[in-house]
Amino acid sequence: MSFKAKIILIALSTALAAYAVVGGLLARRASAVAKGNPYVQLKIFNEVVKHIANDYVDEPDMNKVRIGALRGLADGLDPYCAYLSPEQASRFKPETMTATPFGMVVSKYAGFAYAVAVVPGSPAARAGVKTGDFIEYVNAVATRDVSLYEVLEMLVSVPDDGAIEVTILRPGLPKGEKRILKKTGTFQSPVESRMEAPDTGYIKVGLLTKGKAEQVIAAARQLQQRGAQKLVLDLRESAHGDLAEGVALAGAFTPGAVVARKLSAGNQTEALTAQPGSFTFDGALVVLTDRSTAGPAEVVAAAARDHKRGEIVGEKTFGAGSQQAVFPLRDGSAMLLTTVRYAPATGKSFMEEPVKPSVEVKVAAAEPALPDLDADAPPAPESTEEVKKVAPPSEDVILKRALELLKGETKQAQRPLSKGRLPKAA
Repeated sequence: MSFKAKIILIALSTALAAYAVVGGLLARRASAVAKGNPYVQLKIFNEVVKHIANDYVDEPDMNKVRIGALRGLADGLDPYCAYLSPEQASRFKPETMTATPFGMVVSKYAGFAYAVAVVPGSPAARAGVKTGDFIEYVNAVATRDVSLYEVLEMLVSVPDDGAIEVTILRPGLPKGEKRILKKTGTFQSPVESRMEAPDTGYIKVGLLTKGKAEQVIAAARQLQQRGAQKLVLDLRESAHGDLAEGVALAGAFTPGAVVARKLSAGNQTEALTAQPGSFTFDGALVVLTDRSTAGPAEVVAAAARDHKRGEIVGEKTFGAGSQQAVFPLRDGSAMLLTTVRYAPATGKSFMEEPVKPSVEVKVAAAEPALPDLDADAPPAPESTEEVKKVAPPSEDVILKRALELLKGETKQAQRPLSKGRLPKAA
């Protein structure tokens, strides 16, 4: 081994030692990912580095090894953590992690970028991207090979009137299909409301952006004026937004003071409470969820469950809700780490335990269908013929089941039906 390689080896071992110790301490404080003595992990790192330096067939590029190790440390935590190179760290923008590029809420699932929800009428929807699609490539970049932050940065950085190509994977598609996302026009995620029966109203929340809780409450008032004493609150495709909006909306439909918590390092917990007097609707309530329900919307669903306001109907939620912070490193790079996770009033965080429905309604292909990870060509489902037989239901079976419950045809709600009561608008 050359003198230069030995120097790099020492530097790499020192860097990995520091990161292993820090990572181990963070994990121990958070009672999360990397369990055990951090110094034991340090020894393993040192052994790996020595084997790479001494036994690899060629003289390794130790800088690449170091970067790969740091990326691996971040990947081992959760999808929202990342190692940022000096160039990435210098242009980092916090709003990138909370963006909804082209009307998509993007996370990661099984290593791929994943469209948790797509806003109807958005550029992504117009291009043919659907909720639940895997994003295999952004342009020519494989999403399995980069962090979620890098995926979001590529999508967010498209200029106005510009475009970017994505390759999507979906059950029923024999191979990846390309879609061109054009950054044109604006899109919104408005509150939708209507009467489903003479005494039953329906509200679809959409993304919980700023001011959305007041809009939903206003819609509930209007429905009550039209005779609604029962309400279906649809949280499907509500996968993004402001935590404060989730807390406010939960307080409007549940009587409890504590509706959620923020969990941080050192087992610290911050209770999130609804404003006194915010409970505005005490009629029969059913909440709809599926895998496109995430983040602040999970706060609403969990509060309704915990305070026994009514049934949670549909499928389990996605399991998200967190906050990140950047920790600069001495070479100009940085670590993007999750520092806060959202959780219900009791129990584990939503990332660890998504909200499960009290009344499960199975929909075809409810779970994301994983592509063939071993294929060199664009992945396709293992059995195309079988997948083609799985078609979405012709009707909204989750909503249908909710309306049956409110009618009392098959199962009584957890809470006796009572007349909805809403305060008069100021």
